[in-house]
Amino acid sequence: MRRITFAAIIILGVFAMPISSAVAEGLPIPPIPPENPPLGDIAPVPNVDALAPAARAADSPTVDVKFFHIRRYDPSMGFAPGSRYETNEDRRPIQPPGFSVSVPLK
Repeated sequence: MRRITFAAIIILGVFAMPISSAVAEGLPIPPIPPENPPLGDIAPVPNVDALAPAARAADSPTVDVKFFHIRRYDPSMGFAPGSRYETNEDRRPIQPPGFSVSVPLK
């Protein structure tokens, strides 16, 4: 059985070769490139005159009220369309704020 299969593959390969060469003859000739190729755009250069953002000079600790709910990825990607995974924070009707305390180090 293996010999018959191997012989059939060889015979089909032999007969397929003239067909593939005929297809290659029918392909168009690629265009000749121009003698002077067009120049590309110059690569972007960073702004040399750019300044760093102004640092906030705080000598004392600061306390801010913030919402800390940050979604960095969508956990519902593996669920059926229209369904959504919700964490305990998502199920709450009102997101309670938190406090952010910044203490400058010297």
